[in-house]
Amino acid sequence: MAFPAALNRITPSNSGFDQHPLYGPFSPSSDHASLELRDQPMQGYAAYPGPDPTLAGTLPRAQQSPVAAHLPYWVLVGAVSFNAVLAFINGNVTTLSPAAVIAAELFFIGTAVAIALTHYRSKMAIPIAFIVWLFLFMILRSAIVDPASSIKFFRDVLIAPVFVMLGLCTDRRLLVPYLLFIHVFVVTFGALEAFNTPLYSSLFHIKSYFINTRGLSEENFWNTDSDLFVSATRTGSRFISWADNIMAAHRVSSIFLEPVSLGAYCIVIAGVTFSLWRSLSLITRTALLGSTFFLIVACDGRLAVASVFFVAAACACWRILPRAMPILYLPVILLLCFLFVSVTNQVSGNDDFPGRIAWTVELLKDFDVADLLGASDAHLDRAVDSGVGYLILSQSVFGLIIFWIYTSSATHYANREQICYTHAIALYVAFNALISYGFLSIKTAALIWMIRGVLEDRQTPPWLPPRHSEGLPTL
Repeated sequence: MAFPAALNRITPSNSGFDQHPLYGPFSPSSDHASLELRDQPMQGYAAYPGPDPTLAGTLPRAQQSPVAAHLPYWVLVGAVSFNAVLAFINGNVTTLSPAAVIAAELFFIGTAVAIALTHYRSKMAIPIAFIVWLFLFMILRSAIVDPASSIKFFRDVLIAPVFVMLGLCTDRRLLVPYLLFIHVFVVTFGALEAFNTPLYSSLFHIKSYFINTRGLSEENFWNTDSDLFVSATRTGSRFISWADNIMAAHRVSSIFLEPVSLGAYCIVIAGVTFSLWRSLSLITRTALLGSTFFLIVACDGRLAVASVFFVAAACACWRILPRAMPILYLPVILLLCFLFVSVTNQVSGNDDFPGRIAWTVELLKDFDVADLLGASDAHLDRAVDSGVGYLILSQSVFGLIIFWIYTSSATHYANREQICYTHAIALYVAFNALISYGFLSIKTAALIWMIRGVLEDRQTPPWLPPRHSEGLPTL
């Protein structure tokens, strides 16, 4: 998109230069001293109207056309919501099969790849190298174990590098508006489900959708009185029990159709809010955090409560956390889980956090060399409740290590947004990997990784003055 010359540069009110006299257009240093200096408000500068081609280089072509600028976000909206659309069609128009879900997912992944490669940038080299590794391992595993499952496992992890690439060629200025657009829909349908469950069920017919498109049967849905997803109702009481007095007693799913993904979405939105804190207005911050709290209560997100607390703490302490901290989250958490199970003699079986931790520990202890190399599917059925186990079985222990390094370290780590968001997604993946592989689902993974790409592109010079307060409130 072409910008008028007067709007394409930062306008000093009391001097005649067009860029910061000390840093120039960018300062790539990631040390904390530079970060502190760069975060101080600049004096004498008018509001920054948008990316400047003279400062940041030529804008990606995806940003030079009004339609093209919105296209990556349309792909994101589709990736997040297509399951809800298909569920509506399945329940109210015509019966669907698993092929419809696979085709939809491949369409959005393929479109993201096409957009990214059309607007290729050198920053895409690392995601592409990751894709090459995934492809080569898929070929190897197909020859040793099973081609069909190997293709699915390839698709599971492919979402991460593909949507980072899409984010790298996406207009940053549209990020917050589209996040709010998605969030409004999630909150609206979450509230509808919480306060008018029959109407919500008549729209999506969730049980029928998962039976027709995921190969589940009636026996998988133990609560025959509910048309919702199997985990929407628990045999015991809710974790946030007081919510039963004001909303439906089941766990809300919104457009994600199952509550685990809604809980994961809440963690992501909280992490994004804390990371973009300075570029959000007070009203936006309040609305995002308040509505996210409602969604956590509605989905009875036990893991979401703990995860959001740790993400908020990391974002509040971002200046003092060492650069190596994100990469330590998963190994340290796994070590603590093994110690916890060993000391307490916790056993699996209970549908609570200690029981799920014990399940992962017991599963990992049962792995042999073939399992660790991704050359066996003997424990695959058990791994659905362990993200770590699932990644090892589907990608090998080496694939798990590469995926974790990509999650925690493939970042410039050069400004507050990048630092906070790196801690947020590293904590999100580390905690979720203990209980499921849901963090790989396109419903939330597309959002997580595209935001990573947008923030890594750094179109806006990081030394521009923050619009609002200097940091997070006391938590």
